[in-house]
Amino acid sequence: MLRPTLILGLVLAPLVACADGQTAAPPPPAASAGGSPERPAKLGLCTACHGDDGTSRTAGTPHLGGQDRLYLARSLAAYRSGERRHEPMTSLANALQPADIEALAAWYAAQSGFAGGSQP
Repeated sequence: MLRPTLILGLVLAPLVACADGQTAAPPPPAASAGGSPERPAKLGLCTACHGDDGTSRTAGTPHLGGQDRLYLARSLAAYRSGERRHEPMTSLANALQPADIEALAAWYAAQSGFAGGSQP
């Protein structure tokens, strides 16, 4: 069961303050000329386990391709804040800035997703 603080952290983590005091989800990173997000500078931190296209090649590691962008951004923010705990993910997420998190979330959300029948 998720703790209330975890749920609140996942909901509020990707929000940014607007000039009028309201909050809004941050915009996705800039797209390349083809309309898909540009390859994130920090993608190399993720590819060993999650692959460039978001298809995991490691047993027990989730596929990220095609996942919801906001879900991915919130998950990375939760690892970074310590709300979600997984030692390798926490270490990697702590190396990311909010712009890196948004770029990675947009990249993996734009991938086609896992087309096979089961995870390795």
